[in-house]
Amino acid sequence: MRYAPRIVSSRHIPGRGVLETLYTFVQPLAHLVTLALTVLVFGALAVGLVRGQGADEVVALLDRWPLILVLAAVSVTPFVLWGPVYRRDHAPDASFARSLVWGLALWLYAYHLFVVSARAFVRMLRGRNGWAKTRRNAEPVTAGPVALES
Repeated sequence: MRYAPRIVSSRHIPGRGVLETLYTFVQPLAHLVTLALTVLVFGALAVGLVRGQGADEVVALLDRWPLILVLAAVSVTPFVLWGPVYRRDHAPDASFARSLVWGLALWLYAYHLFVVSARAFVRMLRGRNGWAKTRRNAEPVTAGPVALES
């Protein structure tokens, strides 16, 4: 986020580029908030069920199945529609069914970002936010600089 003011004030980045960049900056925070809320909701349900008080809440939640269905559609549809759009623009020989599978795969693939964001957050809390890349322990060390974890 420290680069946001420079990006916003740049004359070289168009408005759409600024919005996309800022959206990308906010994504890890959105993942962490969503993950925390999910853990809280499931934790509250689990505690209620263990105490014998949660059965009514679970039934009440399941009674709201139309809302759950709408939320699922709103969250999944953009990913699934990406497949046919990609097919139209870059792979016209692919079948429509294959493009839908690509979209579903993208939706499932996006869930790894929750894990990655949580891991990055924990690393930041522990002060391990250096840029050292993967060490190649199997390769012999020769002359030259080696990336070290800060």
